[in-house]
Amino acid sequence: MFIRRVRKKDHQTGTTYFYHQLVESYRTPKGPRQRTLLNLGKLDLEPKQLKGLANRIEEILTGQR
Repeated sequence: MFIRRVRKKDHQTGTTYFYHQLVESYRTPKGPRQRTLLNLGKLDLEPKQLKGLANRIEEILTGQR
């Protein structure tokens, strides 16, 4: 799992927004795919901290401590 930063542009005002998604990678017979698990909204975290957050969410989902 990883956290993806998504850019969204409001075409009426020209303003650009960024938000984050928790994404899971998986393989299919047609090749690798990505699935959005959770929309996280706007996060004020450093890029280094995003990996730690993704790891912690994965631990919670799998029941690990």
